[in-house]
Amino acid sequence: MALPVTIPISTEVIENNPDCKIEGHYEKGRVVITVDTRYQNHHQRLGISTHTPLHWGEEYEYEVQELSGFSWPIRYVVRARKGYYLDGQGQRVHFTTRATGIDSRRKVSAVLMRAAVLLVVIAGAGYRKTSWLLDQLFQVVVSKSSLQRWVEEVADPLPEGDEMIRRLNAKQAIHEAHFDEWFPNGLNACVLVIRDEHGRILATQPVDNQDEETVKPFLQRLKRLKLKLHTFYIDGCQAYYNAIRAVWGKTVQIQYDYFHIIQNAWRHLWKWAVAHRRQLKKRSETVATPWYKKKLEALATTLWKNRYLLFKADERMSDEEREQLTEILEADEKVGTLRAFLGGVWHIFEDSQDEQEARDALDALKQQPVDRKHREPFDKVVAYLEKNFDWMTAFLRHKKVNRNSLAETGMRTLRRLEVAHDGFRSEKGLDHMIRIYQAVKYLGWSVHHPPPDLLDST
Repeated sequence: MALPVTIPISTEVIENNPDCKIEGHYEKGRVVITVDTRYQNHHQRLGISTHTPLHWGEEYEYEVQELSGFSWPIRYVVRARKGYYLDGQGQRVHFTTRATGIDSRRKVSAVLMRAAVLLVVIAGAGYRKTSWLLDQLFQVVVSKSSLQRWVEEVADPLPEGDEMIRRLNAKQAIHEAHFDEWFPNGLNACVLVIRDEHGRILATQPVDNQDEETVKPFLQRLKRLKLKLHTFYIDGCQAYYNAIRAVWGKTVQIQYDYFHIIQNAWRHLWKWAVAHRRQLKKRSETVATPWYKKKLEALATTLWKNRYLLFKADERMSDEEREQLTEILEADEKVGTLRAFLGGVWHIFEDSQDEQEARDALDALKQQPVDRKHREPFDKVVAYLEKNFDWMTAFLRHKKVNRNSLAETGMRTLRRLEVAHDGFRSEKGLDHMIRIYQAVKYLGWSVHHPPPDLLDST
């Protein structure tokens, strides 16, 4: 049983074509909206004098898909006709009447195209899932290959990379560059990525190598844009450090990102923890005393199950995790040595109020008791901190410099795009995704209200 209800329907196409004759009705399980372009203000749309005679030819109609929030599809039936007029030189200028917001070649509305691209790029649904979602949620049938073409066609009119950066800088001034690299699936290249202090991905550039001479052109590009940068945040790549100094000199500060400091230090200590656990397992296989054998086996198992807990900061632990760690420390004195050493590393960067306090904390770390028989990983961490101390602690010498970088969150954003698309087939495809992402997330491009100066929405 169907209940007949009369309700007004409005779409972008209806709103943007007031000079067309528009009618709607329900037919064969569909909402059909007829858009008759034959009686619109042709002279105004063509931008010619009202005294110019128009000559008409063939009339025809075609069907167009639209997003639908109903239980039935919405379809436009566009009625159009061909014509021509004579220009000032007496030459024929041919035209075809059309409705604003409708793509007559693809037979879809502009809103549908923009919505599909948002699902692909911003929602990270990918082409296959977006095709399915459009069918199931919005009563639209679109192939995966069509979606791929739409992404390319939507990206083409967007500003190129440098112009996009200029617009972002005009909207919110850029003073920090959070610099990292990414190795996307499908591309045999390293992609350099810059993110600013506002969390915006500014620029990406595939490169063949990560050496100084390869990185410098990327940085020179930023300098030509006259960005007033005062700080670069990078990982421990010496080539990046050298390239920044070569291009920007001493006009910028360089901060070794805290995430990468801890990551590199922990890498050495992780090897010690794994080796220590293996030693316990091996000893459990050789001892003859049953109770001691079980104790070693249980401890080796516990260390393996809780291996990540050994490196977790106290403030990030739950009560249950703290209890588990306490039990491990009571059972294994060497793990207590590891935790004390980790605490010493954290203390340098989290508790120091100035550079001198950080140096004192580093000196104290050198005096920490370590595993004497297997002290090499601990010594490597100390040597690593000493070698890079100056650019690890720039945040303690300069007020505008922070300890942490935003680069890693940018990497996570890019990896989500990558996963949804099973990697990128080309550098051009990656560029399209990045520019659409920038336009939507940072410059106000949306399904229903794309900025006219950013993208031709028709």
